Amino acid sequence: MNKLYIAATCLTLLLSTPTFAKENKVIGSGTITFVGAIVEGNCLMDTEKNTFKTSCWNGTEMQESQYQLERNKHFNSKLINNKGSMDIKWINDDLAVMNIVYN
Repeated sequence: MNKLYIAATCLTLLLSTPTFAKENKVIGSGTITFVGAIVEGNCLMDTEKNTFKTSCWNGTEMQESQYQLERNKHFNSKLINNKGSMDIKWINDDLAVMNIVYN
């Protein structure tokens, strides 16, 4: 009798499992929308002979910095308002590579 009761219970659970699987209960739903914009652009760079200029937005206006470059001399500096850093490495007497990294 006990074996028959266990078999009937297992059979009932086995046949009712597909019914439980078909139910899709949604607990919560909705839409999340993110809106944003780039509020500060990159800095503007300009070179003229051995003078290098950067113009960066400081929140209210463009702020300009000016640097004197020397041939074959490594150059490293921070951008205005800690926006990033820049460095210049010379390859030969007439060619240098400038690397600018923004934070």
